[in-house]
Amino acid sequence: MKQLLLILIISLTACNGQTKQADKTIEKQIVSSHFQTPDSTYVILDYKSDWHWIFKDAELTTLSENELNEVEKIIEQAIKENNEQQRESLEKHNTIYANNRWTETGFELKTKGFKRQYVTIINDKGQKEIWINFFCNDWGSENWRSELMEVNDGGNCYFNLKVNLKKKTYSELYINGYA
Repeated sequence: MKQLLLILIISLTACNGQTKQADKTIEKQIVSSHFQTPDSTYVILDYKSDWHWIFKDAELTTLSENELNEVEKIIEQAIKENNEQQRESLEKHNTIYANNRWTETGFELKTKGFKRQYVTIINDKGQKEIWINFFCNDWGSENWRSELMEVNDGGNCYFNLKVNLKKKTYSELYINGYA
């Protein structure tokens, strides 16, 4: 009887241990649910002072996973607002030029399939700002993981904007032109 009781206790302990381990694994997966952009690849670059055209009077800082998620919400809002403005422009153009209708303006934005570069700083007001550079083509080069991707023209395949995390706003949305 003692052997049966001992086997039962060992079995229950072993099962309970497996359950606790499974719970810990699930908990760990939930806690470390990594930031993921919608179908994009990204890199966080350290700010360099010679990038003065992006930020002036800036101090290098880091970006947490929670902050990346906040930035993503602001990016979604920026793209939504831009695309609404583009639809309005398109409708206006098509009303005025009924014989020369467009199907798009060429400045609508999306993030799916785009690569991103994040540059994070603390500005002169002590606020965290992030410059995000989007591009749909890196020409097969891995340099974009360590160097800024700078492109002239290319239209809505290349755009960038700044996000102010303290204010939860975006600014300086810039979409490349067409040659």
